[in-house]
Amino acid sequence: MIGIIGNIFILLGCLFVFIAALGILRFTDLHSRLHATTKATSFGLLLILIGVSLHYLAIMVIVKSVLILLFIYLTAPLAAHSISHSSKKNTSEE
Repeated sequence: MIGIIGNIFILLGCLFVFIAALGILRFTDLHSRLHATTKATSFGLLLILIGVSLHYLAIMVIVKSVLILLFIYLTAPLAAHSISHSSKKNTSEE
């Protein structure tokens, strides 16, 4: 039963990542694209890692999933901010 719930979480996470990929193609400006990539992929990755942790139920898998989530949630906003900041510099120079 827990394996089925884990698989549902994985599928929902893949759906969110797919929606983020569509957002990159669909949105027109850089800031909207960054919003789609950072928010939806971070949440999709959260759901995928919860599903993997539920599927395997091993302590090392859970610890690694938590560490991956910490890394993603700390670095994704910083990367989006630096990309946005560098695009502002490039447009002001032209």
